[in-house]
Amino acid sequence: MNNTGGFLGSDNIGGFGYGIGVSVGILLLITTITLASYYCTRSNTTTFVLPQRNPPPAPPPPDDLTPEVGLDEATLTSYPKLLYSEAKASHKDSTASCCSICLADYKNSDMLRVLPDCGHLFHQKCVDPWLRLHPTCPVCRTSPMPTPLSTPLAEVIPLATRPIG
Repeated sequence: MNNTGGFLGSDNIGGFGYGIGVSVGILLLITTITLASYYCTRSNTTTFVLPQRNPPPAPPPPDDLTPEVGLDEATLTSYPKLLYSEAKASHKDSTASCCSICLADYKNSDMLRVLPDCGHLFHQKCVDPWLRLHPTCPVCRTSPMPTPLSTPLAEVIPLATRPIG
C-alpha cells in the first residue's frame, strides 16, 4: 500500500495546506504594501530635515555710505544736447550708432544728451530719467557730480602699482 497522504500530502491539495499557503501569501502582501506606504510617506515628509538655524542679523550700514541720489533739474539741463546729425560730424571716431539704454538706432533728427566727463551720447528721453535716479553714466559709471566717490578706483590705485598675489 502506498501511503503518500499526510499533512501536506499531494493527494489532498485543496485541503488545509492550501488554505495556509493562501493565508500566508495574503499576510505577506498586506505587510509589504503597509511597509512600502509607510516608508514612501515618511520619506516625503521627513527627508533629512536639518535643524533650522536663524540667519545672522544683517550688519548695520556704515555711516559713511549714503544712498545714491540722482541729479537735480538744474544740473541736468546744464548738460549739452545736440542732434545726432551734429554728433556724427563733431564726434566722428567715437559716435555710437545706437542708444545704450533703449538699444534703438539713432536717427539724424534724434536729440542726444552728451555727458560732460565721459562724452557718452544717449537719447535725451532715455538718459534724463536715468540721471534723475542715478548720478552716474549708464555705460562707464563715471559720476558727473563732484563727489569723493566719483573717481574710478583704477585712477586712485593704478593697475601697475597693485601688489601681485
